Amino acid sequence: MANYQLPHLDLSIRLELAIQMLDPDRPWGQVTELADKYGVSRKFLYIQCEKAREAILAALVPQEPGRKAETQVIEVDDLFIWRAIGVCLSIVPGTVRTIRLLLELLFNVRRSTGYICQTAQALGGQAREYAQGLSLPLQALAEADEIFQGRHPCLTLVDGRSFLVLSLSAQEHRDATTWGCVFLDVKKQGVQLLDVSSDGALGIRAGAEAAQLAIPLRPDLFHLIREGYHVSRRLEGDAIRAMEIAERARRAKQEQETCKRRQGRPLKITVELPEAEKQEQQALQALDAWDWLFGGIRQALEPYDPEGRLTVPDQAQQTISVALDLLDTLQHKHIQPFTQQLREKLPELLAPLHWLEQNLAPWRVGLDPHTEAFIVWAWQHHKALGVTADQILPPEQQTVVEAFWEILAMFHRSSSLAESLHSWLRPYLQVHRGMPAWLLPLLQLVWNHHKFERGKRKDNSPMALAGVADVPTLSQLFDRLLGCGQTTPISV
Repeated sequence: MANYQLPHLDLSIRLELAIQMLDPDRPWGQVTELADKYGVSRKFLYIQCEKAREAILAALVPQEPGRKAETQVIEVDDLFIWRAIGVCLSIVPGTVRTIRLLLELLFNVRRSTGYICQTAQALGGQAREYAQGLSLPLQALAEADEIFQGRHPCLTLVDGRSFLVLSLSAQEHRDATTWGCVFLDVKKQGVQLLDVSSDGALGIRAGAEAAQLAIPLRPDLFHLIREGYHVSRRLEGDAIRAMEIAERARRAKQEQETCKRRQGRPLKITVELPEAEKQEQQALQALDAWDWLFGGIRQALEPYDPEGRLTVPDQAQQTISVALDLLDTLQHKHIQPFTQQLREKLPELLAPLHWLEQNLAPWRVGLDPHTEAFIVWAWQHHKALGVTADQILPPEQQTVVEAFWEILAMFHRSSSLAESLHSWLRPYLQVHRGMPAWLLPLLQLVWNHHKFERGKRKDNSPMALAGVADVPTLSQLFDRLLGCGQTTPISV
């Protein structure tokens, strides 16, 4: 409730004064006595009497019969303006001038750019304090990555299961000390890092060692697959160009052998037909060989095949080594850099498969291969089937199923979620031409509390998926931030 200008006259006293002033039988001189008693003027008492009379008349005046229409009225006050600024800056990638124009067009409210900047800084500060004060007792499969804007890095740390942003901060450097401090700050909030997956950046690896995390560092499979797709597109382009050259050479030869030639100049060719057909055949063979061998490498790195059979790491290593040797025989300029890179990262790429084999080994003892494959297959499709671990096998095998599913859920080797988050961040960074101090804390808070609209995380927020209890909604979150912000009013 707002404070009265005369704080010694609270609501109960004002009600009593109004009742006495409205009494038609009040004695002569009572108004003067009340004014002296409460230290107010006679005019003030008559004004309060008139306000009470108008309120009573408005409540008792005859109304139109029937159900009243539902209406929603927005009170555009300072709190509403602060909320609008915070929502616009964090939900819509817009500049300060864009927000000023929106306030004027939607609410007929004019605010200066300085006012909006001060509001953003205040909300960003409250968001930072709120995020740092959270306790996050979860086991995280971390994904670390870096995004740059104006040659300055933004360090991102995401949980690979809940998509919770653990850290999002603009830094001057991305060395071991900076990344080490990020890891330590996350640990202070109660987060237990089980592993860290990254694209191989040296600063991330050095930071994990400097923080003495003693956890496995996983090379990102997402980047490797993306590089493979780049090679596929280059080989497809080479094959299409070779086919076009060969087709042009065939048409040119056909015109030379035809008695009646078409009008215009003869077709010019850069390569004779035999050589063009040879290049076409080589390009198609290279593309076919690459597609088949790259598919074999990709399948060998999977933890299981489509039938649910678990991958044996030693067999996977042999398969990949043979595939790489065969790819080298192609002697293609686009393939050789990829095979060299894959050979260097092969031990680290196979490490998650060894981890999976070691952790499942005690539970595979005495387990029938068909039953094992069924457990793995059921885990692959349990969300589509809508089944739980206690519904697929008899109760005596319940412990084995739960252990399998828990270990499979911990299999992690990709930083694709961090890359996806960066695609969401990029428009904000480009619009603001940098990373203001208030922007990233506000975006982190909005992301962690928003609900996904589709996919396997539909209708859940990252905070809820991380197991945090009593998670406020975005609306409640902004109310909480604005409640904190009332203690530090913003000047125009």
